[in-house]
Amino acid sequence: MFHSEIIMTRYISRHLLPAVLTAMFLAGCGGRENPQHSVAGFKDHEIVGIDISAHNGDVDFKKVREGGIEFVIIKASEGGTFKDRKFVDNVRNARRAGMKIGAYHFFRFDTPGYIQGLNFANSIHGRSLDLPAVIDIEEFTNPNLQTTKLVMSRVTEMADYLEKRGYRVMLYTNKKGYARFIKGQLATYPLWLCSLGTPPEGIDCDLWQATHHGRIDGVDHDVDINVFTGTRSGWDRFASGIMAEKK
Repeated sequence: MFHSEIIMTRYISRHLLPAVLTAMFLAGCGGRENPQHSVAGFKDHEIVGIDISAHNGDVDFKKVREGGIEFVIIKASEGGTFKDRKFVDNVRNARRAGMKIGAYHFFRFDTPGYIQGLNFANSIHGRSLDLPAVIDIEEFTNPNLQTTKLVMSRVTEMADYLEKRGYRVMLYTNKKGYARFIKGQLATYPLWLCSLGTPPEGIDCDLWQATHHGRIDGVDHDVDINVFTGTRSGWDRFASGIMAEKK
């Protein structure tokens, strides 16, 4: 090798190559961190997610994340004993794909709250999650023999149990459930609201579930689409871990 070639090789190694590699690294990281989502109809919302259970089958979370979907809320449990059979695998695979993760429990009106809290807490214990623990309160598939007062008492009992275990708690419901169970009574909790087709009006919520019939790469069938209603900085605080800060 000629002397001039040696000098040029050393210059490239010392000055140009590190700069090129750094630029490639930053570009790659930025692309993986917050790719622009491709969900039609939600361009006005920067942070979009899905919620799933075993009924959604096998999910390719890598494809989901590459489509700009940033978070997933996964069913963990229901009632006093039921545990979703795909919860552990779904959490593991979503984490590998770099998604923010939450977990929800389908609340049964006919089961004491502390028993449901125990089932949920045991299901999510030791899992690295980002969003508050969700209590899903809805009349669909629930028996309606219980009074509103009794259901509210059981929901409060479950929420208290989870908070005593150190968890942040969020409630999920639809507009009918909000009017019956939450408005003026349980409104201090973060809210995930189902309002199909139209944004919620007159109800402050942190997450808005907009449709049950979303179509995205990585999920073979219809899936629920959700959006965060706040800003990016607000999202970073909201998705900061399932455990509450110790006072």
